[in-house]
Amino acid sequence: MPILPSLAALPPISLREQQRRATRARITDAALAVFEKRGMGPATIEEILGAAGVSRATFYAHFTGKPDVARAIVADMWASGTELYVRFAELPDWSRGSIRAWLASVGESWRVHHDGMRTLLREMLAEISAESRAHETGFVEALIGDGERWSAFTADEARRRAQLLIFQLERAMMAVHIEEWDTGFDALLDTLTEIWLATLIPARG
Repeated sequence: MPILPSLAALPPISLREQQRRATRARITDAALAVFEKRGMGPATIEEILGAAGVSRATFYAHFTGKPDVARAIVADMWASGTELYVRFAELPDWSRGSIRAWLASVGESWRVHHDGMRTLLREMLAEISAESRAHETGFVEALIGDGERWSAFTADEARRRAQLLIFQLERAMMAVHIEEWDTGFDALLDTLTEIWLATLIPARG
């Protein structure tokens, strides 16, 4: 039985809730842009309001202040990471092409958000580090999915391999997109694909 529910099984979202989420996303996107430009400390609520195009009342209907917005941005990033690993569990197969395309999508997600990640890692490192272990456990569960394809391994071994792949992938993405590791990205994707294939498909004796 799948660990995470299918998106198709989730109840429909009301128009009101869609509007609430859209407003919230507009505020967090604007706040992240302001934080990237000014830093979290110097940034003001007024700058966020101007960038988001919302009133002060609307802002405070969603958030209590700058720290609350920052925590929401971090939560969204964790959720995006989980969604990426869920997509891996939903791949049609573990072929070289499927795995490489998925790894490329992970790289693209990091590329799009790297400025914001750099800002948050610099200014919220302690809080993000404290949360990372719990979220990594969720990443492992998402990556394994219903576990059917991992049946060649024991449950413990499947989780160990999944955890190692996640450690390596997250560290590689951080090195490239946050620390500006000077390496060819296509070549890195090729290398990561080989490592994932070797880890996921046991050697035939």
